[in-house]
Amino acid sequence: MQLSFSIYTAMGNRPDNQDSAQAGALGRSGLYAIVADGLGGHGGGRQASQIALQALLSCQGLGRLPEAREIVQWMALANREILAARLSPTQMKTTAVCLFLEKNRAIWAHIGDSRLYHFVDGVLKDYTLDHSVCQVAVMLGEITRREIPGHPDRNRLLKVLGDETATPEVHAPVTLSPGQHAFLLCSDGLWERLVEEEIQLDLHKSPTPDAWLDFLRRRAEKRKSTDVDNNTAIAVFLDL
Repeated sequence: MQLSFSIYTAMGNRPDNQDSAQAGALGRSGLYAIVADGLGGHGGGRQASQIALQALLSCQGLGRLPEAREIVQWMALANREILAARLSPTQMKTTAVCLFLEKNRAIWAHIGDSRLYHFVDGVLKDYTLDHSVCQVAVMLGEITRREIPGHPDRNRLLKVLGDETATPEVHAPVTLSPGQHAFLLCSDGLWERLVEEEIQLDLHKSPTPDAWLDFLRRRAEKRKSTDVDNNTAIAVFLDL
């Protein structure tokens, strides 16, 4: 078994970076990866994403793959702390996506529109669905998933940490098959400038997680825009 990861974050053309991300060892043969995209002015978004990150880092004390209920508890803790810390109802909110691996087992969760993509042997196998107005429109057949980035409602989120009723979506634990697994966790500042076929194409060219993120970052930078959000990603390679 070989496990490796890489992280990058960039401000885009925003005055500050409200994204938070971290990855590291989980026990003796596992890994955690967390990306949070803060929402709110005056530093509130950065504080909210840091609160979410710190709550999910509770995994470090386990030394094993967390259970779904534990991930829900950590997200609930983050939500309570954000609600307690905010100065007004709109100043502190954050999305979050997290992945936990142990040997050939995986579990992930998300809230908001930070995404996780899972590739097996270079082919997209699974991905999270945004908690957003646009994703509902996709499910109703009104738009395609590919049309989300250019849609006027793309930033209207239905669930985030910092809302009274925030509840994350936890994917059922997965037993990973033998082969090459690649995971990408990212904020909307990255995925909204790419299509999934491009993410997969760049994976095929990448011998390492560092190379994959470099290809994706450079491709996204070629998409000229006057409004480039903070963009953050974690790439994970697992060979079983």
